[in-house]
Amino acid sequence: TSAVIFSISISPARARGQMRRLVYSRAGWNIMDKKRPLWMQGVTGMEMWHARTADDALRYWRTDRSDGLPTAEANERLRFFGYNEMAEPEKPAWWRRFFAQFQDFMVLVLLAATLISGLLGEYADALTILAIVALNAILGFVQEHRAEQSMAALKDLTAPTARVLRNGNVQHVPARELVPGDLLLLEAGDVVTADGRLIEAASLEAGEAALTGESLAVRKLADRVYPAEVALGDRKNMVYAGTMITRGRGTALVCATGMGTEVGKIAGLIQTAAAEETPLQRRLDHLGRLLVW
Repeated sequence: TSAVIFSISISPARARGQMRRLVYSRAGWNIMDKKRPLWMQGVTGMEMWHARTADDALRYWRTDRSDGLPTAEANERLRFFGYNEMAEPEKPAWWRRFFAQFQDFMVLVLLAATLISGLLGEYADALTILAIVALNAILGFVQEHRAEQSMAALKDLTAPTARVLRNGNVQHVPARELVPGDLLLLEAGDVVTADGRLIEAASLEAGEAALTGESLAVRKLADRVYPAEVALGDRKNMVYAGTMITRGRGTALVCATGMGTEVGKIAGLIQTAAAEETPLQRRLDHLGRLLVW
């Protein structure tokens, strides 16, 4: 599965006199600058980590098996790849969320009743209905805002940490600061916070029910190499973000973080899906229309 490499010379006008290499992988040919690591050049065909040996993965990410990444290198990769967290959809402006409180069918009916009462000269009734509608919108907006603040505070409170090997020392770092190439140290009870190719595994088992639906823990083996087309649940030389280590210990080379993980891809699909009303919302809307007619 190793790439076939040929040295070629590119004209000085196009490559400023530098020597580059033409790399053939399963995904095709790629021009690679010898001075820059593969991960900075976006070389394709390298994302199937279960189909490659641990040594291949270590060479790709330029990680030392015994020392891990230097801190300076980890900081550079953090700037390049971004934080290890799920991308949140852009929140609408506060005024959009406020006026969204008036989109309910029954609220629109009350607003129409307010207009009709005003036209008929029933100003007291119109003002009363308008005050009720405005109060309902304010309460709904405030409740949503407080719920968002509570969720944000809870997220900060439960922010996980990870044990990594950097500069030859075991360090505890916030999970959001993991970068591809980090050596992630795992033991029973740990929640895996990034996708990784196992480098070492000693009686290691992981519960992957959250990702694959498999109720039983899966035995992990670092020395195995699988065909590229093998199903995700059968990749026993990999660990995935969101799963939990149930037994044993091991070391994994982080290969994907944030939205690049398997669970991140699922989150991306969910975010792009169109929002649908719940059955309760549809029934309430139907009931409101029946009451009007």
